[in-house]
Amino acid sequence: RWLPTGEIEYLGRTDHQVKIRGMRVELGEIEAVSGAAVKLVDDHLVGYVVGDVPDLTGLLPDHMIPRRWVKLDAFPVTRSGKLDRAALPAPEAVSGKPYIPPRDEVEARLARLYEEVLKVPAAGILDDFFELGGHSLSALRLAARIRQELGRNLPVATVLAAPTVSALARVLRQPEDLAPPSHVVPLNAHGDRTPIFFVHALGGQVFRYHPMARRLGPDQPVYAIAARGLVPGEEPHETLAEMADAYVRDLLEVRPAGPYVLGGFCIGGNIALEVARRLRERGEQVPLVVLFYANAEEPVASASLEDDTVLLFHALAGGPEETLGLDAAELAAQDPEERLLAVMGAADAADRLAPDTAEVEQARRYLAVFRANAHAVGGYRHEPYDGDVALFAPRREDGGWHTVAKGRLAHVAIPEERVPILYEPLVADAATEIRRWMDHGIPDQ
Repeated sequence: RWLPTGEIEYLGRTDHQVKIRGMRVELGEIEAVSGAAVKLVDDHLVGYVVGDVPDLTGLLPDHMIPRRWVKLDAFPVTRSGKLDRAALPAPEAVSGKPYIPPRDEVEARLARLYEEVLKVPAAGILDDFFELGGHSLSALRLAARIRQELGRNLPVATVLAAPTVSALARVLRQPEDLAPPSHVVPLNAHGDRTPIFFVHALGGQVFRYHPMARRLGPDQPVYAIAARGLVPGEEPHETLAEMADAYVRDLLEVRPAGPYVLGGFCIGGNIALEVARRLRERGEQVPLVVLFYANAEEPVASASLEDDTVLLFHALAGGPEETLGLDAAELAAQDPEERLLAVMGAADAADRLAPDTAEVEQARRYLAVFRANAHAVGGYRHEPYDGDVALFAPRREDGGWHTVAKGRLAHVAIPEERVPILYEPLVADAATEIRRWMDHGIPDQ
């Protein structure tokens, strides 16, 4: 196309452009970086290589990294010596790992669910749910299918902790009463660097930290702490102090000795700071606390604390009622169950229903956790904290942390929109900053 400068911009051939997760991708860009041949198969990118499968982490955005790889002795070519894409073989395995078929009925049923939920062929027992393109919503669908077809009420966080077919099968083989849910989810238990523990936000789940764990690298241990109350038989905490005390115990069970790095999104940052404070009081080292959009002055919007209908909208639909065409006054006059169903219906119709609320019982439990967390943290005000703090927040908005953080405070200005800092493409730069601070400390201002 012609640019305003009079220059021509080459956009590539349209037959080599595909759409992945709604984003247009030029296959040639991937091939130039990876040295592989790439094509789209069943809505997933497949890479073909001669030699070893390349590690493209950090070189390409997540959505441009093939989720399946096929090793070839040589690339097929046409008579003119060009790559013959039509001759590239169909992938037999769904990842770069060796394909090992299911060994028993549990693995076979799980492999079939992976294939159906993720729309991939031939899932092997070593295949990782997230490496195959899974995300928070598809993990919730997987948990729902497991509940329907295998009769197990599996906490969704278990998919994060045991993402391969074989690992998840081991969990399912255990009697349900012998497998109590763990609230500390290992996103990456490997590596010898100082471990990072991220704390849940209002909804209690920890899926949002998965992209960050990947970007921090295979040598960086990363754990996430989920809220109480997300599974049947649990009650959510009533105060931030209760949360912090419980999460210190949870953390110490996983890593009995420091140092530790803490962090969290939204109220997860507020909770993380208080966990860090308690660890330091025990004599443990906490060299860094990382906050994403956390606010010290108003951890939770006052409107959500004062009006439960407003809180309901933010919990289930992520926004105010007028954007769903509902009348707040009419909703307030309804009984709680009618109000819940009305908001669920409107949010679902607008494709804005929170992922963990597809079923009424799930929605009730999720709302109870969201409400409890909001009220537990919403009115909390921090005492001064003399450790180092890093804040990712919009420019000129430090949320009052300069009055709390009395050590070194780094403020990285990011876009107004809240969630994208934990997703591509922004998460890659955020992970780089965190590793730099961990290695060299926050510089003096």
